[in-house]
Amino acid sequence: MFTLTTKDLSETVTLKNLPTLRQTFFVGSVVIMLGYVLEDVYPITHYLPLLPAIGLMVSALTGFCPMAYFLQKLPWNKVE
Repeated sequence: MFTLTTKDLSETVTLKNLPTLRQTFFVGSVVIMLGYVLEDVYPITHYLPLLPAIGLMVSALTGFCPMAYFLQKLPWNKVE
């Protein structure tokens, strides 16, 4: 499809590796929405949106996304 180039790294982006990224966006947004919806019932869920925020900071600083790592371990994301 196209090539993603950053400094000395070059990676071809295909449809094969896009679904994990989209799953990560979906799960992150669900966690954020649950945090705000459940806040009135369970006040401790006020801190739930911090999980995706911390994951984004880790991903930006290290290049490793913890949520994408765990999503890739799920059975429907296994490469045969």
